[in-house]
Amino acid sequence: MQALNLYKVFNLGFFRIPDYQRGYSWTDKQLNELWDDLDEIQEIDGELKKHYTGTFFLEKTKATEQEKWIEDDFFFVVDGQQRLTTISILLFELLRYDTGYSNKTKELLVDTFLHVKSETGNSRVERFGYQETDRNYQYLNRVIFEDENILLPTNQKNLYSKNLSNAKTFFNDKIKNLSEDDRRLLFKKLTTCLVFDIRKIEKDLDVQAVFETMNNRGKPLTTLEKLKNRLIFLNEKIKQSDSDKTILRTNINSAWGKIYNSLAQNPDHFLDEDEFLSAHLSLYRKPKESVFSEKLAEEKIFQMFCNKSENFDEDETQKKELPVTHSKISQYIHNLSDTAPTWYNVNFPKDVIVQKILIMNSSKDVKIFLTAIFNKIKEPSTQKSLLISLEKILFRNRVPGLWVMDERNTSTWARNLYTTKDISTSIIDIQAEMMEYLLKKIHNEDMISGFQSLFTYVRGAVGFHRWGNLKYFLFEYDEKLKKEFNEGNDKVSLNDFESTSVEHVIPREYEAYWSNEVNEIVDQFESDHERYLAQKVVINSLGNLTILKNGKNSSLKNYGWDLKKQRYETGSYNEIEISKQLHWSKKEISARGYKLLLFLMEKIDGLNLSDDEINNCLYYNDEIIDVATTIATKSIISDEV
Repeated sequence: MQALNLYKVFNLGFFRIPDYQRGYSWTDKQLNELWDDLDEIQEIDGELKKHYTGTFFLEKTKATEQEKWIEDDFFFVVDGQQRLTTISILLFELLRYDTGYSNKTKELLVDTFLHVKSETGNSRVERFGYQETDRNYQYLNRVIFEDENILLPTNQKNLYSKNLSNAKTFFNDKIKNLSEDDRRLLFKKLTTCLVFDIRKIEKDLDVQAVFETMNNRGKPLTTLEKLKNRLIFLNEKIKQSDSDKTILRTNINSAWGKIYNSLAQNPDHFLDEDEFLSAHLSLYRKPKESVFSEKLAEEKIFQMFCNKSENFDEDETQKKELPVTHSKISQYIHNLSDTAPTWYNVNFPKDVIVQKILIMNSSKDVKIFLTAIFNKIKEPSTQKSLLISLEKILFRNRVPGLWVMDERNTSTWARNLYTTKDISTSIIDIQAEMMEYLLKKIHNEDMISGFQSLFTYVRGAVGFHRWGNLKYFLFEYDEKLKKEFNEGNDKVSLNDFESTSVEHVIPREYEAYWSNEVNEIVDQFESDHERYLAQKVVINSLGNLTILKNGKNSSLKNYGWDLKKQRYETGSYNEIEISKQLHWSKKEISARGYKLLLFLMEKIDGLNLSDDEINNCLYYNDEIIDVATTIATKSIISDEV
């Protein structure tokens, strides 16, 4: 092991990040820590103090065909890639500025730390870079290191490229306002004061030790990263031919490259590696609970892949794990890597039904069922049938009093699909079980009691505003209204779900503009308690609630009907329907609530409510029903819309 500054590090040769490693993941937190380290380096007795920065583990590799004209050594950076990537970006940004060096000195520094050019000057080789097979190879060289000989990358948006761009901007912003002297001092600190331990790996057996070395300033290794290197270690221990070892090592690296690229496709959201690993393991092995937690997945995965794996139970059946073999590793890594793209598509779905399902339940149980559906079922019609049934079950589960299924059952369905050899039988069994839930007898009195309880809940008796699935229900109603109005375009889409809120038409603070409408109901009661209850029930009744997009209600505040009506005319279809009314009072609230519950009956097979039962759902008791509703309930909507 050698302790070297950056001059000596880069004198060793050229450095490449192998394509099977996770991409660049440092954010402002780690960038600021490195910057602070450099800033805090002080001069003592005329010399700048050394600062130990960590260890680089290097594995010798071969130059590509385009690099063979270079006689220096090439190394894979097995550990330390985050630091070396960051330092290389900082070096590039520093040398971009005119720091007062002579042309000859500048050329020497560029040659030492950034790149060397061919004799013709038409091509160059980066001192630090990615393998050409890495997804971000073009992005790093063209965008970050500004090599105009490299074609501009297309569709190069992922989390890793975003982090690279952020680091470049971070250092540029820090450097551009420094004086020439400060830049030269910073360059000197960076290249002479930061000290690194260098270890060259000669055997694959050393890799496990490398990846159990943790850098206090870097990001902790994930279980997924440690598992990859455990498998590389075990590959060397298994009795097999050298050619089989080479093949398996290559396949392990390729599998992890596929996984990392899949999980990082969204530049704004990197899917958690260990959540993915635990989700896949929940398909691959049966846990004691419905799914593996990240902690239990780590424990289980290293039982599966250790020298004495046969000493551990495979699952609660007490069947033992098989010994680690080439076949066991190979089967697992192919299964794991093939699941990663589907896992990404499940987490960022384009399918509307999947989006709806995840709005209602985004648990690991549901996600692995969706993953199994898309991974194992090839017929789109069968996929759609299962998805529609799942949406119906989840929706019914979220109507008070109509619960039909423990949603953790989805994890059992997922494993049945994922592990069965007879996929057709498994699908039939799941469809039959789903249908049994959907046909479960409905007891209207349970639903009525459930909705009425929303008005009596101890911690916040806010009626239908407390119904957890109300926003989703109103989004579904918006889709129905779009068809009723013969419109082709959405006013709100599921992509707007988080930016959309459920708000009152007559506001809770109604006194300034809505006293007449509320007092029309409240004044018919004598006691303060009855008056308070009537006001609360009517304002929080289903018909008085709508979805509003982009914080519109905060601008409308508690204003009166004329202003709200005008603003609603350009809103969601829920708002447009409301805006068609000449007035907004108990009559319109009652009519809209009635229509919404008719739509609820359309959504739930077997639900059939009488007028009295509808009123009992919408309002708390008979006295309020008598005051808040009209005899002509059924005709109001058709007359005024």
